[in-house]
Amino acid sequence: MFKKWTVSLLASAVLMVPTFAASSFADGAPVQLDSGKLQNNRVLIPLRSVSEHMGAKVDWNQQTKQITITKDSTTIKLTINSPKVSVNQWQVTLDVPAKLYGGGMTYVPLRFVSQTLGAEVGWDQQAKQATITTADQQIVVSLDQKVEVPSAKRITDQRLKVLVGKLNEATDISSIKQVRAYFSPYFTDRFINSIILNKGLENKNKFEVIFQSGTTYKDSSTATVIQSSGTNSNNQTLYRRATLVYTDKGWKVDGVSFQMVDEIVNP
Repeated sequence: MFKKWTVSLLASAVLMVPTFAASSFADGAPVQLDSGKLQNNRVLIPLRSVSEHMGAKVDWNQQTKQITITKDSTTIKLTINSPKVSVNQWQVTLDVPAKLYGGGMTYVPLRFVSQTLGAEVGWDQQAKQATITTADQQIVVSLDQKVEVPSAKRITDQRLKVLVGKLNEATDISSIKQVRAYFSPYFTDRFINSIILNKGLENKNKFEVIFQSGTTYKDSSTATVIQSSGTNSNNQTLYRRATLVYTDKGWKVDGVSFQMVDEIVNP
């Protein structure tokens, strides 16, 4: 027999933007996500973030538009634009359902999904940031706000292609004699120090395809570029996230991170 939980009984399970103190977390730097959406005073996060950073398995049914999120003994089933959600044998009603945004990206309720999977959630009213604390990491989610970057300051397709090419070259620096001088026009000193110390990038895969939607601006001087390398035999996809900063010499790469995630047909 299914029991139905109303929204009033789930007030603590959906993020309402009250002033919460974020939980403390001392093990390393938190993961930063700049893609939270505010919908009817609730924060939604990209579905892909759930699999990338919360250790959950995510399945997408294209025909029924149903999302299944599984972690340990917990299974959550959500349907796009439907307030009806099931958690194991329980049926739940939410006032903000999972949604599709521009480009077909799927978003799910942050607090409900996070807490159901066993994470703690906090909200910083002043910074407009949510904090998700799991057993082994902390995730800071900032609201995705449209940033107006002057056209003269936006990174050009040509410059972006050059930077991506230099990142591919940086996978192996053994044949480059003057590493600092070679990469100085394209990378910041901090990033060059990192690749020298590590003798190249931590992952040797090269990324070629540049999607227009893969470039986002945090502000007029900071941007991120996300690329994927394709799906392997285990149905996983490797992502490379490059952080770019605007300097007096133009846009340069300031950092890179990699993430292997289970492939989601509709992210």
